[in-house]
Amino acid sequence: MSYIYPYNDAINLFVKGRISENDAERQKRTAKKILRQLENQPGLILADEVGMGKTFVALAVALSVATSDKVKRPVVIMVPSTLKEKWSRDFEVFREKCLPEALSSSIHYGRAETGVAFLKLLDDEEENRKSIVFLTHGAMSRGLTDDSGVWIKLALIQRALYRRWDTDRLKKALYRVLGRLLRVTKFDRPGEIFWKKLLDSDTGKWLRILNRFGIGEKDDPVPKGVMDALREINVQSLYTEIQKIPQRESKNLGERIRETRGVLNKEIREVWVKCLASLHVQLPLLILDEAHHLKNPDTKLASLFQSKEAEEDAEELKGPLNGMFERMIFLTATPFQLGHYELCSVLERFQGISWENSTAPAGGLARFQTELADLKTNLDQAQRTAVRLDHDWERLNEDDLVMNGQKLTSVHEWWPIVRTKQVGLTPASSLVIKSYEQTKQQMKNAETLLKKWVIRHIRPKSVPFNGDLIERRKCFAGKSMISENDECLTEGLKITGTSLLPFLLSARLVALNPETRPFFSEGLASSYEAFRNTRKHRQNIRPTDSDDDDGAFFNPEDDPTVEWYLHQLDKSLPPNDSSYYVQHPKVKATVDKVIDLWLQGEKVLVFCHYVATGKVLRQYISEAMRNKIRELGAIKIGCEPGEIMERLETIGTRFFDQDSRLRLATNKKVVSMIQTYHVLQTYEREILDIVRRYLRTPTFLVRYFPLEKTKLDELDYEAIFHVKDNSGFSLQELLTHFFDFLQNHCGEAERRSFVDALLSIQTGSFMSVDIAKAYTEDELQGEKSERLLPNVRLINGTTKQETRQKIMLTFNTPFYPDVLVTSSVMAEGVDLHLNCRYVIHHDLCWNPSTLEQRTGRVDRIGAKVEKCGKPIHVYLPFISETQDEKMYRVVMDRERWFKVVMGEKYKLDAKTTEKLASRIPFPEEAAEELMFNLSVREASSD
Repeated sequence: MSYIYPYNDAINLFVKGRISENDAERQKRTAKKILRQLENQPGLILADEVGMGKTFVALAVALSVATSDKVKRPVVIMVPSTLKEKWSRDFEVFREKCLPEALSSSIHYGRAETGVAFLKLLDDEEENRKSIVFLTHGAMSRGLTDDSGVWIKLALIQRALYRRWDTDRLKKALYRVLGRLLRVTKFDRPGEIFWKKLLDSDTGKWLRILNRFGIGEKDDPVPKGVMDALREINVQSLYTEIQKIPQRESKNLGERIRETRGVLNKEIREVWVKCLASLHVQLPLLILDEAHHLKNPDTKLASLFQSKEAEEDAEELKGPLNGMFERMIFLTATPFQLGHYELCSVLERFQGISWENSTAPAGGLARFQTELADLKTNLDQAQRTAVRLDHDWERLNEDDLVMNGQKLTSVHEWWPIVRTKQVGLTPASSLVIKSYEQTKQQMKNAETLLKKWVIRHIRPKSVPFNGDLIERRKCFAGKSMISENDECLTEGLKITGTSLLPFLLSARLVALNPETRPFFSEGLASSYEAFRNTRKHRQNIRPTDSDDDDGAFFNPEDDPTVEWYLHQLDKSLPPNDSSYYVQHPKVKATVDKVIDLWLQGEKVLVFCHYVATGKVLRQYISEAMRNKIRELGAIKIGCEPGEIMERLETIGTRFFDQDSRLRLATNKKVVSMIQTYHVLQTYEREILDIVRRYLRTPTFLVRYFPLEKTKLDELDYEAIFHVKDNSGFSLQELLTHFFDFLQNHCGEAERRSFVDALLSIQTGSFMSVDIAKAYTEDELQGEKSERLLPNVRLINGTTKQETRQKIMLTFNTPFYPDVLVTSSVMAEGVDLHLNCRYVIHHDLCWNPSTLEQRTGRVDRIGAKVEKCGKPIHVYLPFISETQDEKMYRVVMDRERWFKVVMGEKYKLDAKTTEKLASRIPFPEEAAEELMFNLSVREASSD
């Protein structure tokens, strides 16, 4: 018997308007390749770049396996808890859009967030069994924490009492205290007779007993797999603890029950682990998302698949998932940022498949380990030559950029010439060329072996649009983000006026402490508030990104001079008031760019690292937007700026007055558009409400409404829907795209989620009393609502998951919010690309892959760039002649080296940063020639 699962040709990955024919063909080709590869190997990594559609490839493979499996075993997809809703929505879309109706109706999924829930899904009869099971990361390590765990605990107690001759008195005591001991007060339990019936009955009869006593359960409370495992484990120690349960009432009974519960729970946890390790479950495939979390073999997630072997002992200490799956697929967008040792550590997790099964790959575990060792050796050699090239390149300076005695203007001009002619070179240049050729050969050797284990597609740099190729991205760094005249300009933002002194003091302090990492300087470059916050909370000086904690950091108390400079720096800052945002060069650049884009009808995504910066950016953008509304509104209406909000409020209310012409005209227009979308007609009233709530806002009125006219005719109103934004879209086109997306590209569950989110988000009237209603407490985060505007939203680590989901969905529509300021919590597994093509990285990150992950939120299959034919704009503001500029130059150069030197780590102290920032930049074309090519390009033979 072999592991053969053909691609299910009923799956059509082309979804008009969502997945292009070219992307669909690539995804299908990839899915077929994966299925062929899995016939002869334990697993592989799908590592396409961010936004390339790994989810749909994975689902195509999963459904091909699930629908071909002879005994209808489910495929398990393990997902982070933060992405469980997204995977479920994507599955519904996949089922509705990519499968024929006959197949779609027979495909179902289940979700499990605990081990008990997972085992219950596996217990289902074949006719009711789910094709896909989404298992949350950590579910198997979570223990018996939910309500269903109560019955597992009771089954463990029952097993401990099994065939004990002296248990009558103990059982009677248990009947009296089990409710309190197991904390089941929330159930409608009728008393001792209830517990007696359960303990005295086979667990297969428990469902009937529970329902008879009014406790609603749909599935057997104890999964069959648990019962099978319980028969094989030793529960003597558990029985010993049960004997300590109080057997008579006393005034200290409550305290004794609490003590016993603690001991009992500890013992039950140990028995539960043994139970999971003894499970007899065999499933065809595991797909694990965000697999880079497996890089550390000591994490709970990695240990689920770990199997340690003692040198002279054949007994394996198995994790609960070890040996459960016949094959594995890992998904990650950042395989090479792990480092080649950590990449191999992830690949080692494939040892956790079932090797004793008849479908195991030929050669067994021994062959896999030999192949992995060979891969490690080749990756080691590639890494050594790449590191040598890095060191040799570091020796280059501008005097080496010569050819036959003629000095060239830049490394980008020098590199293609020196590669072909290689005459008249300096010694340093000759050494670089030699290292480069050696690295290229070793990278190709490693690539040949790596292709078996990793599939990776790189996003094309251009987009087909109306017969032409459009540049997919434009990047504007430093000063170029202001004018956008020169994309290649790398001059930083200038410091002027009162801002000069704090940055001069910061530079002096960095010079005094070159061996330490200047966190205070990074905070100052982000915002004055971020600097103040790091000064106030010294324990929070370290950034939260795990990749950023290299390099020593100083404690001001260790050096009085340092403390003096920090104190003077603190004194030099302007007052902590929003009106002073214009004095911080980077904050001013970000706020001004956001307002400029907002005026042109564009949505903007702003990433920042510091919590304090995120809060003040929201506040400053709100203030600047409010001022612009007053300014423009006053000009159009011809009134004083102080009157404009009330005047706009009056106009806005007319969209909801029953007999208002604005309301009737809006209804007529939107209803006429919805008529062509039959599925949306059931949502007509809700969509009308959403559109009216958007149109009535000051942010819409002041930009698109003819406020200068006191009375509108039909043509005036129609014109509102045809004003073009900066991307070339009118409101009518935006609504058409959105309605088309809802009907033709969404599954029903996803469609409902979008509509519900839009109905729940408060647009506010911008009057203080209504703005207060627009925010939940976790959104305000201690800020005063009157200083904010509802179309500018903030998400960070303290934002509840429910709120994040709501804002994420609504930002992905033409409606509110217009601006989203967020931290790294929105950097993975989030779609924000449908109506936004502008992203500002207000704060850089030392790890270039993190920046790419963030940009990937708006650069995905089906992104706005593909619809409007205008590039995604990426802004990287940095402050000239400061530590901020050095950080920018280091990160941009290391971004290219990251493609070559896997998992490179370097110190982040001021001295090292200075050295790295002064290097000759590595050419992009050189990096791309060296990087691994692991794409699936050949046409499928299936």
